[in-house]
Amino acid sequence: MQTAACQMLFPNEPGKDLQHYSKQAPLQGTSLPNLQIVTLDGEPRQLDEFVNGKPMVLQLGSHSCPVYRYRRFGMNALQREYAGKVDFLTIYTIEAHPDGSKSPYREGEWLTAINRVTGVRVAQPRTLIERIQQASFSITELGTQNPVVVDGMHNHAWSTFGAAPAPAYVVDKNGKIVLRQAWVNPKVIKKKLNDLLGS
Repeated sequence: MQTAACQMLFPNEPGKDLQHYSKQAPLQGTSLPNLQIVTLDGEPRQLDEFVNGKPMVLQLGSHSCPVYRYRRFGMNALQREYAGKVDFLTIYTIEAHPDGSKSPYREGEWLTAINRVTGVRVAQPRTLIERIQQASFSITELGTQNPVVVDGMHNHAWSTFGAAPAPAYVVDKNGKIVLRQAWVNPKVIKKKLNDLLGS
């Protein structure tokens, strides 16, 4: 029972709510999709501007997603370990479990038990400015160490990368995807980075 509960709170594989992921997300061996994102200053940028001749770990997520929040410890540890060798980037997306409005993964509101217990109540941003403000709040709350950019209000990055709450990708120095995860898993990312770096 405890193992099942942990898998529900901290999954590693797509469940019934993410059955679309395997077909929708970009495949391993393909080029990183180039799309427009927005900096925390509100400036539009292209994603390929962040590919700088080093491997990159790309993560997507939102503060209302428990997996995104709790796996930050492992992600922060990876960034410290691979500082100067690997670039890290987060795209802040649509809220997975917004308070007072429909979840993008269910028919209605879906706060999750862990959000109720921990008092995490996050409204769904209605404007780009509100999403930037929410991303900035999340960075402060979680102690996020890597650069964070924001998906536009059409949620193009979220959709392109599989419409999942907390996916992650490892990209090689040439911009090719070598690992994709429906749920960010720092241990597996670490193994792939060691393979890429020959360590």
